[in-house]
Amino acid sequence: MKGMNTVALGMKIASARKAAGLTQAELAELVGTKQASISKIETGRVVPTLPVLDRIARAVGSPIVITLGRERTADVAERRRRVRQVLGDYEFNPWDRDPTEAEAKSLEDDGLTRDSFRR
Repeated sequence: MKGMNTVALGMKIASARKAAGLTQAELAELVGTKQASISKIETGRVVPTLPVLDRIARAVGSPIVITLGRERTADVAERRRRVRQVLGDYEFNPWDRDPTEAEAKSLEDDGLTRDSFRR
């Protein structure tokens, strides 16, 4: 299911379940499945079928709205312009926050050394 953000869908389902005051096990029982299946759906590892989505929505007592198709997004230049408008001259330097040893290694492996952030 390329293009569909299964994690976002899972988070939406988890949020609806929690708002209904249900545990994963309780929702699974109402839907007619197992708790493990609900967990996989909520973490985005499994995409539920439309009938399962309908049963989930009925069980939590609220509609689950999903949008299919690609939304029109701004081109890269426009996104950069918007970011610059908000951030101004601010530039994030991950070294300023004293990264852990593992984070520092990851930065260096990606060529993002301390020297590359010095002005």
